[in-house]
Amino acid sequence: MIRSLLNKLLKRIRSDKILNKIGSGNIVYFENPLEEIAFKCIHSEIGKPSKYFAKHFGRDEYQIDFDSGNIIMAVLEGKPISKARYDKYHLIPGLFRNHCKRISEPDSQWVICS
Repeated sequence: MIRSLLNKLLKRIRSDKILNKIGSGNIVYFENPLEEIAFKCIHSEIGKPSKYFAKHFGRDEYQIDFDSGNIIMAVLEGKPISKARYDKYHLIPGLFRNHCKRISEPDSQWVICS
């Protein structure tokens, strides 16, 4: 029970830290380790939506909509990361990516084709 309360408190602190950095106009790097996605938020102007970029383990960066569910979950469940970790994120092999390789085995192709 105490562990559960501590985990909730840590998530809230991390979430507040990410939101405060976004609100201050800094470039913010954060990740959702459960989804294996890292994000970069570039705040442009007050009153305009920020630009968000995402990287999955083993994949290159792409732009993502500011109202994406992935961003919301990363802010609520994720943690801040350094620019160096974000820059190397596409080089990290992920569990999900390896899982996808197992799905593409000949006896399971129907999963991918549907």
